[in-house]
Amino acid sequence: MHTDENKIFDKRNAERNIKNGIITPEDYEIYLSKLPDVSDKLINPEEFSSDSDEFESKKGDEIQSKKKVVKKKSKGKGK
Repeated sequence: MHTDENKIFDKRNAERNIKNGIITPEDYEIYLSKLPDVSDKLINPEEFSSDSDEFESKKGDEIQSKKKVVKKKSKGKGK
């Protein structure tokens, strides 16, 4: 079976690769320990919720405008 070397430790493949003997659980643990800490890139849920509320209200306004345009077009067909 062909195994892509770049995806051996991919989360979606790791369990299968351990089961098939392609990697050992120890290899996987070592790989995980070498990954960089990116916890500083997490989004603060409180900041995100206020931004998403603004986005949702703008999105709702756009949908309402599109519905009005569609209604006007359907009246003009004359059938």
